[in-house]
Amino acid sequence: GSDCVKRFSTMAPHARLVVAVALAALAIGCVGAVRTAPHRRSHPHLPDAGAVSGENDPKVQYHLNYIKDFGYPAEYHTTVTEDGYVLALFRIPHGRATKAGADGSKGTVVCQHGLLGSSFGWVVNLPYQSLAYMLADAGYDVWMPNSRGNTFSRNSTVVDPTSAAFWDFSWDEQSRYDIPAVYDYVLQVTGDASLAYVGHSQGTTQMFGALSTPEIAKLIVPRTSHYFALAPVAYVNNVESRLLHDLAKLDIGEILLRLGVKEWIPDEDILNYIDPELCRIAPPICSSLLAAVAGCSLKLKNVTAVSNYLRIEPAGTSVKNIVHWSQEVKRDVFQMFDYEDPQKNIDHYKRPTPPPYDLSKIQLPNSTVFFAGGWDVLADPTDVNHLILLMQEATKNDPKKFPFTYKVNPYDHLDFILATNAFDYVYDPILKILAGGSPGEE
Repeated sequence: GSDCVKRFSTMAPHARLVVAVALAALAIGCVGAVRTAPHRRSHPHLPDAGAVSGENDPKVQYHLNYIKDFGYPAEYHTTVTEDGYVLALFRIPHGRATKAGADGSKGTVVCQHGLLGSSFGWVVNLPYQSLAYMLADAGYDVWMPNSRGNTFSRNSTVVDPTSAAFWDFSWDEQSRYDIPAVYDYVLQVTGDASLAYVGHSQGTTQMFGALSTPEIAKLIVPRTSHYFALAPVAYVNNVESRLLHDLAKLDIGEILLRLGVKEWIPDEDILNYIDPELCRIAPPICSSLLAAVAGCSLKLKNVTAVSNYLRIEPAGTSVKNIVHWSQEVKRDVFQMFDYEDPQKNIDHYKRPTPPPYDLSKIQLPNSTVFFAGGWDVLADPTDVNHLILLMQEATKNDPKKFPFTYKVNPYDHLDFILATNAFDYVYDPILKILAGGSPGEE
């Protein structure tokens, strides 16, 4: 446990600097490719909203076949946000033992990935180790959306994906536009009135942002039966990930933004080849890479699954999104993106400073459950406790909505989706709560 947390933190400062600069170099070195290379679903050949398209995309095929090889049905969908971003969603409509078209779905569950992640993280482990398969086998219709800008959601009906305008987003827009678009599409297809939402890492941040924005919350809360927050992230001032602190201190994201680099770690195809090979050939080096980025180890993970995971991850995001996170780390705030210029903030927000997300006034669904790791250097226990106190304030007039928190002491940030024993600590409680049980019951 402690080795997992300390491995990168105790690395010499110059070594951490090398890793931080190397990540920046990956972005800079490929900026030409980002601006000129054709994308897998290239503009202007845009998919229609809701159409099952992109079947020939190698990564889409890999993702779909990965699920099908375990004996599950798999579908690929797209939908379009209010501001024109095309989002990809993968679906497991039912379990292995259920025939297609059979009645009796217990309901709909949406699983939303974290920063630099994708829907693939929910299905990479074996069926008895992955939440998506367990939910499908338990009778649920499982949807796994991809946030704007990742490898599966890199298109727009409005702007060219290779343009700077496409990359002008952070998790602000993912909260305001992506989540409502996913809800609208999934519930339209399933015909259900509500769904259960499972978020990991930034997938929880997006939901916290949405539920703290009254005009968005009114669209989400009535249609959410349960909200499960795995490694919940809002305030991040106490993150123990030295890499994030170094990136924030060096302002690498802001430097790249000023240089015109809009996509973070754009040449993921190279990374997706190198990383799995490292995991296969030299697990200790693979483990060190995981420690550098997410402060985690291979201790509770299957090396083969991690190797496969790294064929898709990191799945990319915008530099603006990384800058947004850097601002949060440096300032101990949970607020919208700061344009670092009063006039620009006025142009965007009609005020000289960015509006805060007031978590003390957040609107929560009837059932909210947190799962927090004891060795999580990104969703740090101190920051999670801060979040819990704010939830207490928000629910003081309706204490039944106060989130129950499972503290999973052995877990690091990625264990919630990659640990081989996640059923015991996380997935079994989720399944029992969905079936009508109370949080905390054995």
